[in-house]
Amino acid sequence: MLQHRRESLVEHPLSPRDYDVPVGWWGWNWEPPIPMSLTELLEACNMDARTAALCGMVLEAHGSLLIAAEQPHSGKTTTLTAFLDFLPNRIRRVFLRGWVETFDYLSQTRPEDTILLGNELSSHLPVYLWGPKAVRVFETLRKGYALGSTLHADSAEEAVAQLTGELGIAPADLARVDLLMVMRVYATMRGEYARRVVTLHRLTGQDGTGLRLVPLVEHDPRADAHSHHENAEHDLLALRRGETADRAAAELDGRVTFLKDLVRRRRHDIDDVRAALAGYRGERAQFEKRGDPTR
Repeated sequence: MLQHRRESLVEHPLSPRDYDVPVGWWGWNWEPPIPMSLTELLEACNMDARTAALCGMVLEAHGSLLIAAEQPHSGKTTTLTAFLDFLPNRIRRVFLRGWVETFDYLSQTRPEDTILLGNELSSHLPVYLWGPKAVRVFETLRKGYALGSTLHADSAEEAVAQLTGELGIAPADLARVDLLMVMRVYATMRGEYARRVVTLHRLTGQDGTGLRLVPLVEHDPRADAHSHHENAEHDLLALRRGETADRAAAELDGRVTFLKDLVRRRRHDIDDVRAALAGYRGERAQFEKRGDPTR
């Protein structure tokens, strides 16, 4: 076993088919993962439909998203995986290889049609990204790649401090990530657990070299409800999608109605939800796609 692990950490050229495989996507757990559809997350009140629609529109427009949570099993990877169903069919998914990443994808892909996926930004496991290779991944965002990943932090401010201070990512490179989500898990009085998106921020540059957090969504734990900074949401969508704020607002409202209707009709199956989301954007769902973390 020790010899096998040593061999698995040796760098070797990565082919396009290698990048299709989500190696260690769910981490190393004693129990197999249980993927959830977007509607299951909404029905569990992990977030409201507007938050999901906002994230979906950003990802569909080739935006980037980081999901942070301090506690393990807070739903970071489950949420990111469900959000992948928002991606248009033309978008290539590149599953990064952690400590043995070779960056061969740079010569194999078109940045404007590719999202880089890292299951976690940490040094905990060889399949996770950290150190100079993580920094270089963020540098490649300058070329036009999108990024989706997770990390351990309990607030947006802590996540930014960790990534720019401890890891050493340039603030200007981190500012290329559109959305920073923070989740928490709570114990309930019934002995169960509730997971909630507690904040969603837009990351944007400031003064050329700085970084600014623009609040978009906040969770009120007493009311167990989410509030939204609608103008800031519309501004982000207008910029990312290349349209007016009014058109972005109307489209966001339409997406919210669509997602609420899926929940109301109890369409929970992952394939069913995937087909519905693809149909909304005028495409047919790809059920046999290589590198599907839900299979």
